[in-house]
Amino acid sequence: NISFSSGKTGEPLDTKFFDMWGGDVAPFIEFLKSIQDGTIVLMGTYDDGATKLNEEARKLIAELGSTSITNLGFRDNWVFCGGKGVKTKSPFEQ
Repeated sequence: NISFSSGKTGEPLDTKFFDMWGGDVAPFIEFLKSIQDGTIVLMGTYDDGATKLNEEARKLIAELGSTSITNLGFRDNWVFCGGKGVKTKSPFEQ
């Protein structure tokens, strides 16, 4: 599950969910690439969010401020709040 909000107004911009067990990672990667600077990004997984994640997807999420995405494994649960253009790691990740 992923949601984008405006970093200036907090207004919701877009929300989607992706199947990282049996689905294709390509639409998820394209969605991540569409994020504009200044956008707040909220992500959450349940059961398995890592099976289909490849290096490109993990890199794009890390660029949003995630430090845990490189270690996310099979059946790990994960929540994250970051943003496009963030220069430091996110303090909101578990």
